Amino acid sequence: MKQLIERVWEHSQNNPDGFTLNLATFRPVKFGISVAYLETQDSHDKESLENVINHSLRHQKTLGGWLNEDNGKFYFDSVKIFKNSELDKAIEFAKEQKQIAIFDLTNLKEIKINY
Repeated sequence: MKQLIERVWEHSQNNPDGFTLNLATFRPVKFGISVAYLETQDSHDKESLENVINHSLRHQKTLGGWLNEDNGKFYFDSVKIFKNSELDKAIEFAKEQKQIAIFDLTNLKEIKINY
């Protein structure tokens, strides 16, 4: 696990603006809609990264990292990827997970969630 944490941490340092990563292949996810799980919210450091990785390995094996420009913090999340044609499902899941936004990887744009 320590090696995987170090590898993801290094990847985050090399991609400071954000990334979405398939942990099974260690390749970037470039298509679809990324929605974070509530359980891994507010994870900012290596210690919390272990929890994010464990959650991700139990679910879709996909992890995201992004910089919140409002507070300058880098966040790690276990994420679920939806097809672009499943926007309604992605929004519904985001609401269940209490997310304020989701990310369209295909078009590189944030989608705010309206409650």
